[in-house]
Amino acid sequence: MKSRSGNAYLNKLISGLDVIIGLLVIGVVVTVSMNVFGRFLFSYSFAWAAEISRLFFIWMVLLGAGIASLTNEHVAVTLFKDKASPAVQKIFALLAAAIIYAVCISIFIGFDGLVSGYVGTTPFLGISKTVLYSAMVVMAVLTVIGNTLFLYKVFKRGAA
Repeated sequence: MKSRSGNAYLNKLISGLDVIIGLLVIGVVVTVSMNVFGRFLFSYSFAWAAEISRLFFIWMVLLGAGIASLTNEHVAVTLFKDKASPAVQKIFALLAAAIIYAVCISIFIGFDGLVSGYVGTTPFLGISKTVLYSAMVVMAVLTVIGNTLFLYKVFKRGAA
């Protein structure tokens, strides 16, 4: 398997997250398929399956976003950055990193405010919505790690 980063611990983290995302994909496919066949064959919809597939999907997407940050593979518009001088590229990199940190801090503050107040449960399974909202925090933590690694590369290696 090709290494996705130069760090062995980071590669293990990414590999573990890849497995979790794969399991979540299987969970989404199974629960959505159950609902499709239930509606089609029995004219009955499993409300719990829709609820759990939504939970799996949200975690899948946000963990994927975290991996994209860790591997610096997230979507970026680089038209102007690529045409700029190395000094301007570094400024763009620092500005992007500052914006990403600000968003992650907002997520942490918002989550703290959310869980300190009333947090409901899902209607059918009674799963605390904190489980759902925690996906944002996990994604933000992964993004902070990825962003910090990116800044390290910018300052130490000069790569923007």
